[in-house]
Amino acid sequence: MSSFVGHSLAAISIYSLARKSHQPFCHRLLWLFWLIIIACAPDIDYFVPALNSSAHQNLRITHSVVASLVLPFCTILIFVIRGFRREMLLKYGFQAILAGLSHLILDLLVGVTPLPLMWPFVKETFRLPFGILPSAARLDISDYYFYRNIFIELGIFVPLLCSAYPIFHTYPVTRRRKLKIIFLLACSSCFVYWAHTMSR
Repeated sequence: MSSFVGHSLAAISIYSLARKSHQPFCHRLLWLFWLIIIACAPDIDYFVPALNSSAHQNLRITHSVVASLVLPFCTILIFVIRGFRREMLLKYGFQAILAGLSHLILDLLVGVTPLPLMWPFVKETFRLPFGILPSAARLDISDYYFYRNIFIELGIFVPLLCSAYPIFHTYPVTRRRKLKIIFLLACSSCFVYWAHTMSR
């Protein structure tokens, strides 16, 4: 499983790569915080015994497509009730859905824990035969692997976000910017390779 840092960075990326909103700063900050909650929400099974895999035949039911979209669709419903304009509804709804699904994508890219993606319709689990993200170590501030894995996640996601940002926001394409993007992608690739070579 990816760590809370990886999931939070995914939400921050989804927020940052979208076109800037004209909403007040506090509203934008609140929306970013909500996207982070959506992106991390499937891991609630660690804290709620009724949702834990031990209560569901070792299936992490919160890590299904249906479960990961509960909060996004609730968010969209609230926006509809509040009468959001179609443009804003599409923008924020799409970001919420991406944040929810990003959790499953990142956990799949770890390549360790099988996920019941089609639950409750099918109990079959899915796992990639490879991994390009580090598995989250236990939450222990004295554990070396906890910091190492977070460092690897930062090394993968931060350069990717920094290289994608000027592209998504249509910054002028200069030779210097191209070289910067190539360098950032190379850095990210090195960390991906490091994560890929780790034992699973």
